[in-house]
Amino acid sequence: MTHDESSARVRRGLSYVCEHLDALREHLTELGRTEELDRLLRAVVDGTEDAATHLETVDRIVRADGDARGAYGAGARTVREPSPLGVGTAAEADVAFLCPLNACARVEWAEPTMRTPPRCRMGDVPLRWVKG
Repeated sequence: MTHDESSARVRRGLSYVCEHLDALREHLTELGRTEELDRLLRAVVDGTEDAATHLETVDRIVRADGDARGAYGAGARTVREPSPLGVGTAAEADVAFLCPLNACARVEWAEPTMRTPPRCRMGDVPLRWVKG
């Protein structure tokens, strides 16, 4: 795997963690292993440590307990970038919301019914918006 492929895999994995943070925390709480998730979140938010190392640790823990998706999710193992379900393509949207920490590959296309921007669950801040 090239550096670019590895980086893209980590960004997609962090997207999965952000979108499934509550479920991952619940799973790790049951295992008594939330400190590993907390280290990952600190690495992403503070940017002082390599998040990839902590993501791999969380992935190994949940996989060892039988979660086949791990911390990367099924979509993170494919070549194609994941696209939000039930939302139009980039050409159909005027605004997209992106990771405010520039840590993950999460993209949510704006919908007319949105009253507030989606939030980054890792940093507890709104996703940043870009106008197309």
